[in-house]
Parts: sequence; C-alpha cells; structure tokens
Amino acid sequence: MIESLEKERNAKLSQDALKLLNVTENDRLDVLKRYNVSPKGLQDIIYSIQEWYEKQPHLPKGKLDSHMIFQHLMLKGFSIEEVKDKIDNCVSGKRKMPELLLNRDPLDPIMNECLKFGYFVILPKKTPRSHRVTIFRIKQPIDLVASDVAKMALMLLSYRMYTDSSLGEQWIFDLTNVSFHNSVQMTPALLTKLVYFIRFCYGAKIKGIHFVNMPSFIIPIINVLKKILKPKVAKRIYVYSDFNELGGLFSKSILPKEYGGDEITCDEITENWRKSVQSDAWVEYFAEQDKVMSDEALRTRHLNSDDFFGLEGSFRKLEVD
Repeated sequence: MIESLEKERNAKLSQDALKLLNVTENDRLDVLKRYNVSPKGLQDIIYSIQEWYEKQPHLPKGKLDSHMIFQHLMLKGFSIEEVKDKIDNCVSGKRKMPELLLNRDPLDPIMNECLKFGYFVILPKKTPRSHRVTIFRIKQPIDLVASDVAKMALMLLSYRMYTDSSLGEQWIFDLTNVSFHNSVQMTPALLTKLVYFIRFCYGAKIKGIHFVNMPSFIIPIINVLKKILKPKVAKRIYVYSDFNELGGLFSKSILPKEYGGDEITCDEITENWRKSVQSDAWVEYFAEQDKVMSDEALRTRHLNSDDFFGLEGSFRKLEVD
C-alpha cells in the first residue's frame, strides 16, 4: 500500500519532467548501466539506505521515499556514504538556513513574481555531454530582493533534485541588466549559503560558471565565490565581454531564441516552469517538507558540511580581499 501511494505521488511530481527537462525512464536506465548497477542491486542499495536512515535518532522517521534515494544516488555516482551525508544535509540544512529552506510556498505572491519574472531559465535540452544548462538573467532593470531570488533558486534546484537526470551543471549569468544595488545584496553570507546547498545538499557537479556582460562591481562577488568553492570548481569560472564569445560553447539546438538558439523562448520556458512548480502536487510537496526537520539534540554523527559553520551553527566568517 505504501509503495503504491509512493508511486502515485512520484508520478504526479514527475509528470512534467519530459517537457521541462527532456527526462525519460531511459535516462535513469542509462545511469544504472553507467554505474553497472542492476535493478535488483538498486533495490538492495535503497533498502540499506532506508534502514540506515530509520536508525538515525535525529532524523524524522518514515520521511524518505525510494525515488528520492535513487535521485541522490544518481547525483553522487552511487557513492553510498556520500548519499547518506547528502540526505542528512538536506534535512539538517533547514535548521542552518530556514530563511531559504522553509516556508517555501510557490503560490506566495513574492515567489509567484519570481517565477513569472523568470530569473532562472533552465534549458529543456542538455549538452551532448549530458550537462544541464541554466541561464540567470534579469529581463529589464528591476529593484529585486536577492534573498527572495535565492529562495526561488533553491526551490527550482529541489524540483530538479527530484526529477532531473544529468551529469553536470553549466551556469550562465547574463549580467546585462544587473545594477550595483542588485549586486551589493549578494553578501558573503548569502553566497556561502547558496554554495552550501549546491555542494552538500544538491551535490551538483559544476562544469562551468560563465559570467557574460559583467560590470566591474561584480568582481568582489567572484572573489568571494573563489574563496568558498572548491579550487577545481573555482577554476571553472569564466568571464566573457558579450554572449558572442560564449555562443560557441553551446549548440543553437539547445539555446533559447533570445540567445541565438533554435529552442523556444525564455518566457515560454519560464511559464512552463511556473505552471509546474505551482501545481497542486508541488505546492503540497513543499508544504510537507517544512515538517521534515531534524532534532539536532539527538545527533550522533558528524557531517563534513559542519566545517562550513562556526560556533552555534552560524556560517563561518569569510575574510574577503
């Protein structure tokens, strides 16, 4: 009965995966082949992780379904111990940064405006190397609240964590309409929290971070990123004077029309995502996740991500040049 309900729920949450992310069941089967894991072996791994989870005194019981475990396994290349840490981080992270990971209502007026404006354009087609491309852009100069945009970004990553299948991330930041006032809101503390989620909760393999049309006042932000990213990832930060320099890296077949591609427009992609994230299934999912909290007083295991924090769980202070 529980497995039947879980399958029904997963089907509702993943119903737009083909349209938004061009993900099919074959993508998941290809992942199993890549890591030489049989369907029986996958079930054994999932059961072992569920058994481990239920034995952790600080984690809420019965709150980990097999579909999410499989998604974590894909993202971490079937490294079981890393997956355990990642699952723990996803739950405990809400205690560390509740302003970004709790009260995530897609129908909230502020979140609705973020979705409609389309700060993040997640391309439906992947690169030939199975990298997912996301374009950050501000359509026209606007007075935004960076923490609201960041919260929406993590909601979209949570959506992808549940539905996507890719082998790497390519992020393009089109800074054409970014103002100095926009930029100063990207504080070291906020950047560190975003990197924490991406590294320890989402577990993405970042293959490229591309800044296009970059004003000089963005340089301090890049300096902060280089301090908090892994060195090998920091080396994958690239700066371009205009999009023509970047265009040769990505095929027209995957880019939106606004960026010289053959795909649908950014606004069409944005609207498809808004409708899906605001569906009944996802509104309910985010509300449910607010209740999945750790009891840190009962914790018995140390997390590597704790090195990101100072005393009493606050983020460590960065010395920025």
